Amino acid sequence: MEVSADDPPTKQDETSEASSSKQENDEIEIEKDGSEENFDDSQMDTVDLGLDETNPTEDDEEITTTTEKSENVFPETEAQSENTITSPSPTPVIESLPPLPEGKELELEEDVTSTLPRLLSKTTLIHSNEEGADETIQRLVNVVHSNNIADRTQIVDNLFNLLVGGQFDLESKFVIEDASNVDHMLTLQSHCDHDLQNEIWSLFLAVIRKSNRNLEACTRVGLISKILDILPDAPPLLADLLVQLIAALVAYSINVKQTRHLLRALKSTNEQWPSNSLKLLHVLKEMPQHDSADVFFSFPGKDQSGIILPPIKTMPYQQGWTFATWLRMEPLNSVTFEKEQPVLYSFRTSKGIGYSCHFTGNCLVLNIEKTKGKEQSRCIKAELGARKWHHIAIAHCYSRWGRSDIKCFIDGQLVETIELSWAVASPTHWDRCSIGVSADGIPNSAFCGQMGAMYLFAEALSIQQANSLFCLGPAYQSTFKHDSETSLPEGYKKHLFDGHLHQSLMFAYCPKNCHGQLCLYTPSKNASSYFVQIPHAVMKEGVEVITTHSIHKSLQSVGGIQILLPLFAQLDLPSSNDPIDGDVCQTLLSLISLLLSSSQSSQQQLFHSKGFLIISNCLQKASPTHLSMNVLEQLITIAKFLLRCPAGGPLLKHLFDYILFNPKLWIRAKPEVQVHLYQYLATDFLANNNFSQMLRRVPTLIEMCHTLKHFYWLALPQTSSNYTVEDRPDTFVTSDIVSIRSDILTFINRLIVTPLNNGEEGEERNHDQEIHTLLNLLATVREDDNLYDVLALVTRLLSEQPAIMIPAIDKNKALGIIFNLLAAPNELIRIPALKIMGFYLSRSTLKRKSESMGQQNLFSLIGDRLLSHTRNISLSTYNVLFEILVEQMTNNFTYPSHQPAQPEWKFENPQLLKVIAHVITQCEENENIVMIKKCFLIDIINMCRESKDNRRTILQMSVWQDWLIGLAYVFHTNESQNEVSELVWEAFSILLHHALRHEYGGWRVWVDTLAIAHSKVSYEKFKKKLAEAKKTGEEAEPTPIYRTPDFVWSDVHVRLLTDLLSGIERVVEEWKLVDSQTGDQCNATENQVFVGNVVHVISQLADSLIMACGGLLPLLASATSPNSELGIADACLQQLPIHVAASFLVRFAKLVDMFVINSGVSFSELEQEKNMPAGGVLRQSLRISATVAVRHILAARTQNPVVNTPKFDPEANAKNKCIFDFVRGSLENRAQDGLEDLEKLVQDSDVTRIKGVVYRDMVEENRQAQFLALSVIYLVSVLMVSRYRDILEPPSSPSPFFNSTTSSEHDDKKSISSSEDGHAMNGNGHSIVENGDKQEIGKENGKEAEEEAEEVNGNMKESDIAAIKVENVEIKKDGKNEYDAAQLSKLSALPPVKQTTERREYLTTKLQTALESCAPLLREMMSDFRGYLQKTLLGTHGQEIMNDGKVLETLRNRNSSVIELVMLLCSQEWQTSLQKHAGLAFIELVNEGRLMAHATRDHVLRVANEADFILNRLRAEDVSKHAYFENETREQLSARHEEYSRCDLLIVSGRLRDSINAGRLLEKMSAILSEPGDSQSIDQFWKLDVWEDDSRRRKRFVPNPIGTKHEEATAGEKIAEEPKESPEEKLRKILKGLSAYKPSGANVTNELVDESDIEKWANEVDPTPSSQSACFSTFAKLIAPGIVVPGTLSVTATDLFFDADEEHPLYKRQSQQVKNNL
Repeated sequence: MEVSADDPPTKQDETSEASSSKQENDEIEIEKDGSEENFDDSQMDTVDLGLDETNPTEDDEEITTTTEKSENVFPETEAQSENTITSPSPTPVIESLPPLPEGKELELEEDVTSTLPRLLSKTTLIHSNEEGADETIQRLVNVVHSNNIADRTQIVDNLFNLLVGGQFDLESKFVIEDASNVDHMLTLQSHCDHDLQNEIWSLFLAVIRKSNRNLEACTRVGLISKILDILPDAPPLLADLLVQLIAALVAYSINVKQTRHLLRALKSTNEQWPSNSLKLLHVLKEMPQHDSADVFFSFPGKDQSGIILPPIKTMPYQQGWTFATWLRMEPLNSVTFEKEQPVLYSFRTSKGIGYSCHFTGNCLVLNIEKTKGKEQSRCIKAELGARKWHHIAIAHCYSRWGRSDIKCFIDGQLVETIELSWAVASPTHWDRCSIGVSADGIPNSAFCGQMGAMYLFAEALSIQQANSLFCLGPAYQSTFKHDSETSLPEGYKKHLFDGHLHQSLMFAYCPKNCHGQLCLYTPSKNASSYFVQIPHAVMKEGVEVITTHSIHKSLQSVGGIQILLPLFAQLDLPSSNDPIDGDVCQTLLSLISLLLSSSQSSQQQLFHSKGFLIISNCLQKASPTHLSMNVLEQLITIAKFLLRCPAGGPLLKHLFDYILFNPKLWIRAKPEVQVHLYQYLATDFLANNNFSQMLRRVPTLIEMCHTLKHFYWLALPQTSSNYTVEDRPDTFVTSDIVSIRSDILTFINRLIVTPLNNGEEGEERNHDQEIHTLLNLLATVREDDNLYDVLALVTRLLSEQPAIMIPAIDKNKALGIIFNLLAAPNELIRIPALKIMGFYLSRSTLKRKSESMGQQNLFSLIGDRLLSHTRNISLSTYNVLFEILVEQMTNNFTYPSHQPAQPEWKFENPQLLKVIAHVITQCEENENIVMIKKCFLIDIINMCRESKDNRRTILQMSVWQDWLIGLAYVFHTNESQNEVSELVWEAFSILLHHALRHEYGGWRVWVDTLAIAHSKVSYEKFKKKLAEAKKTGEEAEPTPIYRTPDFVWSDVHVRLLTDLLSGIERVVEEWKLVDSQTGDQCNATENQVFVGNVVHVISQLADSLIMACGGLLPLLASATSPNSELGIADACLQQLPIHVAASFLVRFAKLVDMFVINSGVSFSELEQEKNMPAGGVLRQSLRISATVAVRHILAARTQNPVVNTPKFDPEANAKNKCIFDFVRGSLENRAQDGLEDLEKLVQDSDVTRIKGVVYRDMVEENRQAQFLALSVIYLVSVLMVSRYRDILEPPSSPSPFFNSTTSSEHDDKKSISSSEDGHAMNGNGHSIVENGDKQEIGKENGKEAEEEAEEVNGNMKESDIAAIKVENVEIKKDGKNEYDAAQLSKLSALPPVKQTTERREYLTTKLQTALESCAPLLREMMSDFRGYLQKTLLGTHGQEIMNDGKVLETLRNRNSSVIELVMLLCSQEWQTSLQKHAGLAFIELVNEGRLMAHATRDHVLRVANEADFILNRLRAEDVSKHAYFENETREQLSARHEEYSRCDLLIVSGRLRDSINAGRLLEKMSAILSEPGDSQSIDQFWKLDVWEDDSRRRKRFVPNPIGTKHEEATAGEKIAEEPKESPEEKLRKILKGLSAYKPSGANVTNELVDESDIEKWANEVDPTPSSQSACFSTFAKLIAPGIVVPGTLSVTATDLFFDADEEHPLYKRQSQQVKNNL
């Protein structure tokens, strides 16, 4: 062993010879005068130690690690494995004990050696040559008793001279020659005082550290046990020396008996540590790893002492050869060390040629002598430290064509390569071969020290082989045959155990393979023999094999590492002279760590003995002071080692399960210790990739959740919670708890996301179990402070690991937990819950979202839960809701502001649009809500403006207008509300425009919007009315039932229609910019949907707008009356201002120009879609055109009144105001409105529009075109005749064409002007009736139609055409009428006035100007439809009035005067025919429009009611499904609470069970160290242990702590005896019971097992075993004679547990003795 650095050698001069003579006295005194006198050792008696014949001591026989064998015997594999090292490079031997931590008792109070006197004083006692050791000791004892202080130095000198057998010198003479003298030293020590003992032991400690031979001498006399005997009574300073001495001896060798003695010295007595025993703990703690050989050759360094080899035939120089060994130099004399040249090996022939290697000081010198006298030497450039083990390999490489060399490897590294120009070859045998000495007997050539196995290979080793040999360590002693002999990594083994090295062995002399003085070696059968005869070598002159015993093997012999575990039960015990030592636990753990790292068998022993369970139990019972930071660091060190150790998995599980994952233990430690523990678990431990394979994931996760819930809570449980928490020290601060919780949750996170079983099947199932546990924690904790970080963890997991979390949440049906959290009063809980919901939806497939959310309408439940506690919503909540809507989830929980939506986002969960709108509208009105409304609407607009998909998504929602319009303020009170409403209208504009532009049937969206807007506006008016009623008086408050009223227009409808028309007009403008021929755009395929939808919108509202303007017939009457004396009003009471209606009507007329007249779209499909009769669209277009034309006429009359009439005054009366409102827009925008010339009767644009409507579908003359033409002819005729009258006749006198008075005889007639009945029959016998949502014009019975026509004709006078009365003029019977200029004079009722020529020209010009625009239209239609008109326009006698030549000439001649044409129309025959035939067509046209307007109002009301019905049905469906979901959620939460309570019970019961098991194990281990009479007494009781052998026999007894003697047993309470019953009574009761039990046949059948069930069970496939220890638990009762114990039965893959429920009332009724045994 190596000398401590604390004791450096000092040089002294060599002792000179001194003559001496024999004196009679027993001792002589020699004076020294300053110069040191030396004595000749040869004159001193020497003592033969008899090392060659030393028999094994009794102690050594307890362990048999060396087996003496004869030839061909080699060590077994098992023995080899115990002596191999576990790391690639051996750990150097520790030179001395490292310094202990501050404050330890092992520290010397002062430097002991510095206080001792010098060894060489002026006077030295020397015993006589004839004095024996006993006599010397007796003499020294006498000197001690003399109390002469001056003799103390002589005593020490004489004692050590006796030990070394001569003049003692610490540098030159320090080897103990006779081991028995150590016992003599102990005898002397027993008579010395403590100071002298300190001096002797201090010097002795330095001596034994100088040489392993001294340690061996101490070992042979059993010095360890003898020191242990005297240690308890030693004072502190002496105890320190003795402990250091024990440490040095234990590091060298300790046998089983000494180990047991050492451990017994640590066992407590009388409830306290033995005196100085704590210092022994430090010895164990500082015990170095035994990295030297257990068995080795010891070379004494005497002349001729070495190993002599048998003769070798020849050296294999052509293949090369290598000598390798482990050695430790131990010079006998530090002074002459540099001068000596001890030989390592010498291979020479009888002629002296060959190879040798020797040491010169610390250097290695190689010698090669090819011929006698010609020797080549080379010193290796590397120093070999004394008293250290080194591996040396000298490889001789031969090259036939190149230069040979010698490679020197020291400690596995190539230190030098020596070129060798020639190799030694000899024909003679190599018979002068030796190791450790020169074969020629050269003085000072003997090696002093130790050597391990010696190998000579018949090849030159490579650097890889040399390094691998070094990594084997000095304990390896075999022949490289079996790779199982070592635990080296495979990369090293392949260089050693491939068989090549084994075959190349020339010899292998191992200390274990020695018998007597023979070193045995038997080469393999296939290897060639290199020896002349036998290959065995001979040890000579004191060379011997030394066997030592490491503490590891000795511990294993007395029970292994588990024997140290009972010491943990003594942590709280005081020492005899010291209080409780808080570092004892750390010391013991460091020892455990050292043993685990140095021996794999220690790991196995600690695992099987459940050592960490015992340690945990002891720590839990001990004072919290032992749970220090140093103890934790030591445990972490053990954990790190086991994580690196390939076979450390099982033991690591114990460490974590019983200690590191035991919050019950650590909750008692200081907060900073706990923080450090969980930081390690969350960081360094998780950084190891193997941690997931070391832990039981699900149980660990359950334990962590239990820890989080019961130990590291931030808020105490609410009264409604059904769990209790553990008390914590008051020293805990919130920041520490938060830090610990964060680390625990980080650990849980890593545990969940780490892949299982390298991705094997079953990983998903295991993740389900872990996530199920985490969700149970969320379900059972109700305190907000205890939920924040857990919710954050779940959110992070969903964000980062959706593939794991989403399926698990779905399978665990965790939505109920999320919705339960959404109902929390605290928004800080609701927001994370919404985040979880959002991540779940964003990562789920459409099918999963539909099944989990859509089928139960859970989206609407989100809003209900958010509003369950408050009527307010924050911006953060809205932001999260919108993230869910668009599935753009973030991990942020706080939002300083709102980030606008991006156009590229999509509405992934559009149901949330309604939810968000509902939540916002239900909140109390404030500035925050208005701001959130703006954000929401702006987001919708941004996403819909550019995205067709987003617009289509909203349009596909059911009754989406309801929630969107609900965001608007129908009656806003401030600018902010108005801004919100504007945003709503903008959103409507975008969506409605998309519906018309891109969606087939998009016009229906507009109709629905009208209806829903009407419903909303009406309800707001209703609420406003109720609010006003409340203000007037509470008692008079009306309580009507709200019903949606008839449709009326509102500002909302006006705004919606305005925006809709603006969008359509923008498209038209875009078309005009692209192509001037807008008709091409209308007819383009991609625009057909748009055109159709626009036409539908026109058709839907055209007649309503006409009626809102007053109706076509009243407007026409007003336009044709002399003074516009007829008023106009909305007969349908739609509450639409007339100017607004007129403006819409004009815009509709322009749309008719584009989408009806210019387009080639067939309207038949559109009409069928609305169930309209054929031609309905064109008739509506004609009504629009006619109304616009009449508007222009009225506008012109207001600006150019009729002659002799006052200027038009809008404010004169209500009638004038209405007329002005009707025409105001036209006058303000004449150019845009088409009012170009006020003098013209009909504007050119109106003529073009009317003509376009009539001729649109007239590919050939059809009935529809004929009807339109007939109606137009009547309209134009009336306008022309009325204008003719206005010009020629003053309005002051009655007009022959007009009857401005109301005659009583016409009150009961169905005149055109007064007819308001929407159900009147038209002239063609068609009845306009309602059919569902549409209007249908169907043909009635032909006969009835004719009768109706006749009735209408009969009620109308022949002179009536729309309030125009024509005088009865005699008609010529031939049917021909003559027209001349004189007829003009008859038109006036005034007396004939002679008119001047100028007047005639003026009137002619005026008539020509006014009528020239409409006359061509009339002539064209008369011509184009001549055939139809000839048959239709018949005279009073049925004659065809158009066949007259003059008539035909007037109609055909386009150049003829319009006066002739109008005069023709004014004729009685034409007036009668037009009124009778054309007038009826016009009446039908007008009446159809009136009915259509009424039908539109009814349809809108119906749609509104249907929308309300749909909403109510959806609400009812939501309520039903939500009730079912909530009921299911309550059941799941109850089951989760029950499951979590069961897990808590299992954890608590498991800890209790572990504590009981630990106590029993501790008792067994303590009994091992007890002396036979220590623990037994007359009162000791025993019982059968629960352990069973392989045959399940219980054959082992264990102590019974509750055993009693029979006479001490107490009698139980007497049980009241029941009255005895006679046998007859008992039989009667039995029969009565049997008769009462009469099961029916059906019941009996049901109780029996059907054979089909048995077959089904037999065919069932067993589930695949899980890699985890799956657990099934259920409530059960354990029934035993006299007791019934309630609890939980748990079944795992390996165990069956029953855990009693101590809180159950039935358990509390059990006796205390029963409870103790459970």
